[in-house]
Parts: sequence; structure tokens; C-alpha cells
Amino acid sequence: MSIEASTHNSDRRFRALIEHSIDAIALLTPEGTVTYVSPAIERVLGYTPQEFMTINGFDVIHPGDIPSIAHTFQQLLATPGLVDTKQFRGRHKDGAWRWVEATVTNLLHDPDVQAIVTNLHDITERRSLEQQLQYSEQKLRSLVESNILGVIVVDLDGRIYEINDRFAQILGYSRDELLAETFNWSPLIPPDAHETLAQVMTPLLSTGALPPLEWEYLRKDGSSVHVLAAGTLLDQERRLALGVILDISDRKAAERRKQEFLSMVSHELRTPLTAILGLIELALMQIDLRPRSLPPEAEGLLGQIEKVLQQASGQVEIETRLVEELLELSRLEMHKFGLSLQRENLVTIVQKAVANQQQAARTRQIELVLLPDEVVPVIADAGRIGQVLTNYLTNALKYAPADQVVSVCLEVTGTIARVSVCDQGPGLTPEQQQRVWESFYQAAVPGYQGADGGLGLGLAIAKVIIEQHQGQVGVESAPGRGSTFWFTVPLADGLITDVEKLFLD
Repeated sequence: MSIEASTHNSDRRFRALIEHSIDAIALLTPEGTVTYVSPAIERVLGYTPQEFMTINGFDVIHPGDIPSIAHTFQQLLATPGLVDTKQFRGRHKDGAWRWVEATVTNLLHDPDVQAIVTNLHDITERRSLEQQLQYSEQKLRSLVESNILGVIVVDLDGRIYEINDRFAQILGYSRDELLAETFNWSPLIPPDAHETLAQVMTPLLSTGALPPLEWEYLRKDGSSVHVLAAGTLLDQERRLALGVILDISDRKAAERRKQEFLSMVSHELRTPLTAILGLIELALMQIDLRPRSLPPEAEGLLGQIEKVLQQASGQVEIETRLVEELLELSRLEMHKFGLSLQRENLVTIVQKAVANQQQAARTRQIELVLLPDEVVPVIADAGRIGQVLTNYLTNALKYAPADQVVSVCLEVTGTIARVSVCDQGPGLTPEQQQRVWESFYQAAVPGYQGADGGLGLGLAIAKVIIEQHQGQVGVESAPGRGSTFWFTVPLADGLITDVEKLFLD
């Protein structure tokens, strides 16, 4: 093969490579005029090679990028062989601006090229991802540097790699102390919490996230600090995690003061109320012991006094119940009530609660539907379960029409016992069904003007009590169609044995 033929074949191969390159390759004069462009220009900026060659190269560059590009172009012209890379916004044929990366080489001195060679590559998607990443990093950095939250990067063996100032401040250490290679986070954990910490780490390793939870750390001076903590696993292999904490010591202290205040006020109110109720009962007893030979006028006066005292007794009982609910508010907020768990028969608990309500509301009809079995064994605090059912019944009798039956049903499905109270009252909207379990919430009932509406704590207390029994509460209702409030508790099987241990240990 002759030298001319070999050279021709090489030129053809070289041209084929250029023609099929995914990057657009253009040749420019020192004035910026395009003398050649490869077909890939249509992929990059939408123009055909013929269309692009009629355009001055600077005409497709964003005005904001022209000064930088012009400066680079002048440097290229002054330095033969210089190679530089620039990023700029190029106007696509459809009018949109696309990010383009251009590698520019001055080959004007090369007799075979005599042009500025430009390699153009569309980097719009890459720039978008870079900007998103940069934005995310800025947000994270702003969060870390704002020192609103304490931030820590730590491995699960206890080595701390990074913290912000707020984390060190919350724990009373300096950054250098916490970041020292010899420091391990064990001194930050209360001695009795290490086993719990191991349990907390389980979901972090299995799911990669630690949901927010209240936690307690030890400060450098030995005092404790309450925090709200959450975390995420950064590197599974290195067991590296990112944690954030919020100091909630002030909130916990305020809650404690409020609970102490409520407890104190409730006790102070309950003592005189008990005395007043006792005096009223004593006065009524004395009236019952009156001589039967009194004049009609005196008999009538004593009758009026007896009626007033009975009304006063009823009002005192209402106030006593409100004070008792107020006293239990602190227990409610701690989500814990004192329970005396025993092996009980749920049938007996339900029968007793219904009988008590029937005695208190003699004119109302309560229908009790029980299982054929006389025993439904549960591990429970009979008084607390009775309290829940009494609350359900009280509400049903309060809001349902006086001529309508209130039904109580006890049923068992599998290992779960379910108690429900059904009324034909005004019913609840979906929003009300969600909110009736909130503290102090009282659903607006059209046409009801009750004087003893309570504090709106009954259902909230019921929910906590049932949850402590490892059960659930719920309501099924619709406006104008009545309501069915229910709760479930596990039967006294192996599962209940675990619950029993939980409370009796």
C-alpha cells in the first residue's frame, strides 16, 4: 500500500471517529467563526451542522458567561498549544439554555489544522445534580452551624468523628475533648441505660434510621440532661451514624412543675370537698332521724332543705369527679397509671360496671350481651378496666336519647377480648373520631347543654389505661347514626404472662 493510500485511510478513520463522537467537535477561526462542526452538535444544542456553521460561536453563549469565555479565548489566541476547559450556558435551538462543557485547544499554529478546536459536551443533567447536591450540603451545613440542634457523627463502637458546637455545649464538654481519639461516648450514657441503648441500636442497624425518642445523657459535671434524639446510618460497613439531639431539659422541668402543681392543687381541693360531702350526708342523716310528729309547716321546710342538700350533694360529687380527673392528668401526661394487675374475669368486670351505671340511671335501659362462656380470663386491673367502661357508658347515657337502649357487648376473637358500647346518639364526624382521644377535647354535640361536661379527659385517660394493658381503643360512628366505642385486651395466655411480668417486676 502506498504512503498516499495509507494516509487517506487514516484520514477516513479519523474523520469517522469525529463524525460518530457523542461530543460535538467544532473548528473556529480567531474571530469565532465556525468552519466545521460534527453532527453531534444537534444532540448538544439542537442545530444541524449546516445551521450552526452560519452562527458566530459567541451568539449562542449566555450573556452572563460571555466575559469569562472571551477572556479565555484571548488567552488561547496568545498562547499556541494552550488547552483550557470552561463551562457555560448555551442557547439550544428551542430557546432553552443548556449547560455545556467546552475543552478548547489552540491549534492555529498547526499547519494541518490551523483552527481553534473545541470539544462540546452537554452537562445539563450533571450540573442539575451538582446543584441539588450543593443545595443539600448547604442545608445540612446551615443546620449544623446554626447550633439549634446538637449534631454528631459517631461509629456504633463509641468513637466520635464530628460534632458541632451545640452538641458539645449541651453535654458541657469542649469539642477537643469529645473528638479526642481516646474519648468514647460511654461516659455520656447513664449506667442503667446501656442495655436500653443496645436495644435502641437494633432498629438503626436493621432499618438505617432511628425514630425520634426521648433520651437522657450525662453531662461532664455528672448532671443529667434530657434530649430528643434521632439518627440515621451513614455507612453500614463502618457502622457510622449521624445523630441529632434537641435539649428538652426546660420542657421536662416545666412538665414536672406542672405535674407537681396539679397534684398539689388536686389534693388541696379534694380534702375540703370530702369534708363538704360528709357534712351534707350527716345533715341528710339527721333529717332522716327527725321526729315523725312535726307540724306540717316544719315538715314542708325540712323537705325543701332535704331536696336542696341532695342537689348540693350531686354537685359536690361532680366537682369531686372533676378534681379526680385533674389529679390523674399528671399520670396521663406521663402515659402511666398505677396498675394492680391480677388474673380477673372480664365478664365480672363488665357486669359490675353495667350494674353500677344502671343503678345510677334507673330510668335508662342498658342491654348487656355476653358470651355463653361465664369466664373470659384476663390479666388486668379490674378497677381501671371498670373505669374505662364506665366512661364509655357515661358518655353514651349522656348524649343518647333517653328512650333509646344503650348496648354493651363482650366478645372474644382468637386471643383478644373486645368490649363495646353502642348508642343511638348524634354520632361523630371523622375529625371528631380522631380527636376525641385528645386531652381536654370535647366534641360539640348539637342540642346538648350538659352542665357536667367534665374536663375532656375521660377518653384520653381510657386510651392510656387500655394501652397499658397492651390493648387498643377505637370508635365507629357517623353523624346521625350513633357511636360504638370499643376497647380490646389480650386474653390471659402466654402473651399476657409477658405483660404481667412487665408490670409486676
